[in-house]
Amino acid sequence: MDKGIYTALSGGLAKSREVELIANNLANATTPGFKRDTGTFNEYLTELRRSDSLDGLQNEIRGAADPEARPTGDKSFVEMDGVYTDFRQGTLQKSGRALDVAIEGEGFFEVLTPAGIRYSRQGNFSIDSEGRLVTASGFPVLKKGTQTEVTVNQLDVDGAPPVSGPIADRQPTAQQRVIQLGQGPIQITEEGKILQNGAEVAALSIEEFQASQWLEKMGNSYYRNTHPQNLKNGVLKSKVHQGFIEGSNVNPVTEMTRLIEATRAYESHMQAVKTYQDIDSKSVNEIAKER
Repeated sequence: MDKGIYTALSGGLAKSREVELIANNLANATTPGFKRDTGTFNEYLTELRRSDSLDGLQNEIRGAADPEARPTGDKSFVEMDGVYTDFRQGTLQKSGRALDVAIEGEGFFEVLTPAGIRYSRQGNFSIDSEGRLVTASGFPVLKKGTQTEVTVNQLDVDGAPPVSGPIADRQPTAQQRVIQLGQGPIQITEEGKILQNGAEVAALSIEEFQASQWLEKMGNSYYRNTHPQNLKNGVLKSKVHQGFIEGSNVNPVTEMTRLIEATRAYESHMQAVKTYQDIDSKSVNEIAKER
């Protein structure tokens, strides 16, 4: 079998994944607070990544014996190196609804879900039957807690390296910071303070992060902070706008153009695979005839 078929097939698989990402972006073009995803690709050259150490050679031998392993030799591949979220600001769209809130800046609403604290830019809130301020998914929105710093010797968190040193802490607990509202008109200031009947009842918990790369998408426009030291303390720059909704940052025209390009590239890779298969089939038949 010609080694080129592996390169063509890997390119087709990578482009197939890119088509899925673009299609998901387009499907969420009208979802409030949605942030588009984009993939990055990496060329894998076996010769350049081969290790001459004893461990490297043993790994190569094990890989050659495994039918599911990536083939060795002077072959090259294309693989999706990672998926990155574009956190740029979406357009603020006026709704006039008192419980629609949009964030201008890098902040996120703090939300309590059955899986723990999550963060979201989706501000189309409502009040549930228990009088709690909740998201469109029915999860309680949290009010601002006391900002403190806690020093830890070592802390292990799933998906993040071990942490030592100061980390941001919020008190009281999330369950105690659920926003409870009564009857009467609601006003929300730029700082996130919630006023009902002219009196302050709570303040929205708006969190900013040191690096967005530590935020993991969890679906339905929710994010998980994977690193305890990622939370910022102190005065934040984000502003809140009542009566507005932040639209997604997906540009449908740009995404459609990318989708067409990715689809054509995928079809080209698949055509190349078919060509290699035809060559192999023809070679086998000709060799059989000669014998």
